[in-house]
Amino acid sequence: MPRLRARRSVDCAHFGTAPGAYGAGVEDLLGRGIDREHVASAYLAAVSHAYGGAEGDAALAPGAFRARVATADLLVHCAEDPARDLLEGSEDVAFVGGFAAAAAALGRAPDLIILDTTDPARPRARSLSAALARIVRSRAANPKFIAGQLRHGPRGAAELAETVDRLVDFAETTGAVASHFFDLLHDAYVADDGVRSFLLRENPAAAAAIATRLDAARRRGLWHPRRNDVDANLRMLTKEAAP
Repeated sequence: MPRLRARRSVDCAHFGTAPGAYGAGVEDLLGRGIDREHVASAYLAAVSHAYGGAEGDAALAPGAFRARVATADLLVHCAEDPARDLLEGSEDVAFVGGFAAAAAALGRAPDLIILDTTDPARPRARSLSAALARIVRSRAANPKFIAGQLRHGPRGAAELAETVDRLVDFAETTGAVASHFFDLLHDAYVADDGVRSFLLRENPAAAAAIATRLDAARRRGLWHPRRNDVDANLRMLTKEAAP
């Protein structure tokens, strides 16, 4: 449940979505090219319930969470599952990205911190940008990881596409993704002849999705490619993936 401890508007409460609801309220907006302000509005509207008391009851508190975000200096988001990282699944980017978009809409630029508690004895705090850099270099663009996905056929191709998807989602909602992260994924997934052939052969839809999301990142000014052949590479991936 998305949470931010309240100290003024609602005493001793945590904020979250309505009872029974799941997520941060913006999951369906991700990957659709929707502007950051729309994401901010949806997030603030969704996270409108204050939970507190001995029973953890929820009460609708319109504007209370907005007031807390408007004064926030820091967001700490825990990453405790060693089996997955920030670029797997939509939950992390929906919460962190929704919060960042909401804060920006309210004129704030709080630090976004990922607290890695996968080893409870050695928790480590990293900025969102540093956490994403670590994932991109150690997993997403790592030849050993990619080789493993090549052994999994269509599902492996889908995993590569999801990685690109989530990185673009973080870039669109938080602005914390350095341009060269996209260079690394382009070089590993699109410019590499073997990986590109794998994507087109095993999962053309995933190949097209990768090209579409990378092109969207470039068009929105989130990625400034260092290579001169990016246009040709993305066009080729899209064209060859077409039925």
